[in-house]
Amino acid sequence: MKSKLLALLLIMLLAVAGCSSSGSKSNTPEDKTATINSLMSKGYEMSQNQRDTINQLTADGKELAAQGKTAEANKLLDEAINMLEVIAETDRFNKSE
Repeated sequence: MKSKLLALLLIMLLAVAGCSSSGSKSNTPEDKTATINSLMSKGYEMSQNQRDTINQLTADGKELAAQGKTAEANKLLDEAINMLEVIAETDRFNKSE
C-alpha cells in the first residue's frame, strides 16, 4: 500500500513539475545551479545512485553552459531540479508517517 501511494505521489509530482518547468523563475544556468545547490544542502534522504545522477546532470549542465549551449544546459539542470523536487516531496512524505 505504501509503495502504491509513493508511486502515485511521484507520478503526480512529475506531472506538476513538467507543467511548471516552462514558467520557471530562474532561466539562467547559474540560477538553476543555485537552486540545485540549495535543494542539495537541505539533506533530503536519497540513494547514492540518485545523488550521483544529480551530480552528473549538474556537471554536464555547467559544462554545456560554459560552451554557450544554454538551452541544452537548462534542460539537464531542469531534470536535476525535477529529481530533487521529487526526492524532497518523498522525504517529506516518509517523515510524515
